[in-house]
Amino acid sequence: MEELPGPAPAPLVGNALQFRRDRLAFLTMCAQEHGDAVAFRVGPAALVLLSHPEAVRELLTVKQHEVTKGPVLQRARVMLGDGLLTSEGEAHRHDRRLLQTAFSRQRVARYAHEMLDVAADRTASWAPGRALDLHAETVRTTLTVAGRTLFGTRLDDDVALVSGALRDVLSAYGLLTLPMAGVLLRLPPGRRRVRRGTAALDTLTARLVAERAEHPGTGDDLLSVLLEGTDRRHARDQVVTMLLAGHETTANALAFAGHLLATHPSVQDRVAAEVLEVCGVGGQPSVEDLERLPLTRATLSEALRLYPPSWAMGRQAQVPTQVGDVEVPAGTVLLASQWVVHRDPRWWPEPDSFDPGRFLPPAPDRPRFAFFPFGGGTRQCIGAAFAWTEGVLTLATILARWRLGDVPARRLTLDPLLTLRPRDGVWVLPEPRVAA
Repeated sequence: MEELPGPAPAPLVGNALQFRRDRLAFLTMCAQEHGDAVAFRVGPAALVLLSHPEAVRELLTVKQHEVTKGPVLQRARVMLGDGLLTSEGEAHRHDRRLLQTAFSRQRVARYAHEMLDVAADRTASWAPGRALDLHAETVRTTLTVAGRTLFGTRLDDDVALVSGALRDVLSAYGLLTLPMAGVLLRLPPGRRRVRRGTAALDTLTARLVAERAEHPGTGDDLLSVLLEGTDRRHARDQVVTMLLAGHETTANALAFAGHLLATHPSVQDRVAAEVLEVCGVGGQPSVEDLERLPLTRATLSEALRLYPPSWAMGRQAQVPTQVGDVEVPAGTVLLASQWVVHRDPRWWPEPDSFDPGRFLPPAPDRPRFAFFPFGGGTRQCIGAAFAWTEGVLTLATILARWRLGDVPARRLTLDPLLTLRPRDGVWVLPEPRVAA
């Protein structure tokens, strides 16, 4: 590999300690100080951070058949199995074709009714003037929706179990970034947490699969599709993947959007005015209203820009390859970071400011991959339309009923694991909206 600029590595560990200390700050520093292609090391592993949208496009589309998922997701198979997130090659193509029907435009439109009902039920339980953890609320909301739409069952009573299990599984991220992850995951305390989380998910998914096998239902949901096209073990892996990707990322995005609106009340007033024009105070939007909520969608887009739940994507070169002007040998990990690209001032003036107007017409001329919250290429998130529909309708339902106030004593702290999530919740103060 040609000599690329990058931070000086320490003996043996390379840049691992800097990366582990503050992942987001380290990647930001790499791009700001060393440019669009930066070399660094984590132990013996060679990584290259690509931060130009054109290089990201090439990596995720043109070169997608020369690379596989990065080492972190490869190692995560011990917990997640061979679902869409971790599978490769023909297995991935087969599974994606199999599952695509569950995320068709017609299916998502039908799912929207459940999304709205769940959001209305959940927000109706909030207490005026009492601070609440919005992240905990959006997790409960999106997990309930996933249960009813994707799995054809109610997970309302399993929220604590799933949330705890996913916390345990996601906690392994720090170990998964290390070259000796397989050994470290077998040592306490990481072993205990991972085993506990994996066992809880196994128990839940086994129950869901058994229930659906005994009561086939209408066959419209993802679990029915899986049981018709694969075996139970593989169905388990896909269910675990969808539990993670089908609710965790949307819950995080909604919580971050709520935080941004609570800390920017003038923006919140403008978004709420759009929502109230569509459905009135305390009302509820419909799936037909999605096109009438451009500022609400733009707000979710801006939240995904500033706090992308998928904050970095790794691809490992399987053959010597070239991305842009960068030539790398086989085995090199190529990293594209949404956190870095989404905050690049070349594409986003005043990148740290919250401005949903960036996503409204007339759209500025920026590269397509300056914004890629759901990835790109054949591995783009299969549930992107599902997430957009749920995100916009849920956010509109919240703003039709509540004004979200800030809780200065509870500051937002980020935790970049497999997903970017709030470490200590997202606290807001809900006050009822009243008719003007």
